[in-house]
Amino acid sequence: MTETQTGAQASLAEVFAAEIAPHLPALEAARKGRLRTARLRAAGAGGAVILAAVVIWLQEVPAAAIAVLILGGAAGGWWALGPARRHKEAVRALFIPPLLRFLGETEHHRDPGGNFDLSRVERAGITGAFNRSKLEDLFIGRHRGTDFRMVEARLRRRSGGRRKRQTTVFKGLLCEVGVPVAFEGVVLLVGDKGALGNWVADKIRGAFDGVEAVTLTHDAFEARFQVYSDAPEDARRLLQPGLCDTLVALADELGRDAVNCAFIEGRFLVALPQKQNLFEIGRLHRSLAHGEEDLRRLAGEFTIPQRLIDTLHGERKQVLPES
Repeated sequence: MTETQTGAQASLAEVFAAEIAPHLPALEAARKGRLRTARLRAAGAGGAVILAAVVIWLQEVPAAAIAVLILGGAAGGWWALGPARRHKEAVRALFIPPLLRFLGETEHHRDPGGNFDLSRVERAGITGAFNRSKLEDLFIGRHRGTDFRMVEARLRRRSGGRRKRQTTVFKGLLCEVGVPVAFEGVVLLVGDKGALGNWVADKIRGAFDGVEAVTLTHDAFEARFQVYSDAPEDARRLLQPGLCDTLVALADELGRDAVNCAFIEGRFLVALPQKQNLFEIGRLHRSLAHGEEDLRRLAGEFTIPQRLIDTLHGERKQVLPES
């Protein structure tokens, strides 16, 4: 661990001690009360719905009984989860503002609105073809004079025909950062060696003129990624050994889930598949005795773009948060 990392961790500990820890006893007492309420609501709603369904079934109206089970179960579940929603919002309100102040030059928007440009991701083709999207938890900021945006995304493709079908093509993080050096053309890094990788490669050949495969002298990188560009020399200049090492580490950490990237229109795009939801905090069954641990995990997730930028500046950084 470097001295800088040690200092940053100490500062984060000070933020926790000064701004968060004093409020945890009251919030922990509220959590326990909400947990009891949630359990009582679940038991009460479940019992009421089952009793109503049985009564209706005995009156020989099975369709109505099934409807009561389905609709009543959904309504009862939503009511029973009310305390969990309130606890999560209370924890977020306590933890996230101090963390954002600690990080500096970073905005967080739970609802991204129209503030993340998916068209550039679509043109690059790094997630596969999609026509439906759901975005949440947008981060906008600057680091080392370089701007960034990161958003959690679920992208789907809905097919037409008589029987409409919707398929999730990507679930995870989309990061977009400025590139601190000028470049021309397009550089695509395809980490997927399966059907998506073949689709991306075909899209590249069809969408960009003069694209060709680019070879590097980094064996581990070439084993995980295919590189295509209409400016091979720019591609080799951008893909310095430190960045190649980081992308290989990313691919290794994600296992079978491929990382696809693109240098396009002055930006570096990274599609990081993630099975779990990130940026979540405040589960009703989790004691707030783990509060400092949760804060550090959030800090690791919030700073993925900053660490990507450090890598583009030539500094090796772990990008994914520790598990």
